[in-house]
Amino acid sequence: MAEQSDLAEVIKNIQADVTTIIKGEIELAKAELVPQAKAAGVGAGLFGAAAYVALSGAALLFSGLAFWLSVGFQAWFHLEILPALAWGFAVMAVLFFLLAGVLALVGKSRLTFSPPEATVANAEASLAAVKSAVAKGKADVDALSLTGRQPALEAGADTAATPGRS
Repeated sequence: MAEQSDLAEVIKNIQADVTTIIKGEIELAKAELVPQAKAAGVGAGLFGAAAYVALSGAALLFSGLAFWLSVGFQAWFHLEILPALAWGFAVMAVLFFLLAGVLALVGKSRLTFSPPEATVANAEASLAAVKSAVAKGKADVDALSLTGRQPALEAGADTAATPGRS
């Protein structure tokens, strides 16, 4: 009886030690990863802010180009300010739509995918290997008799025993 309680105590101690070790490892991982995750979050936020500022700058740049084009229309075609602004912004919009169309066509041409030839060849080779292994296994099983001896040996033993008996 004392041995069973000692064994139970040892098992409880092992469980407690394993739990302590696992908790310590988890805390160590947290201590290492939390600062890295915070730094990554700050970095991602800064990249997002940079993208927003860049897009805002691009919008201002293109608005300025549209105004510059409007001033040109006003000077070249002697238009009033409102029609010149309309034409300037319309021309910039058309240029943007043309650029978007060209980018879409280039992107579409890059989206051609070919099948994974090496993977297909490897899968076919594996399938052939499995089929041949199954066929060999079936042949080996068919070659065995119910007694576990090979039929060729039994036939040879019967023919060898028959001449000796006569």
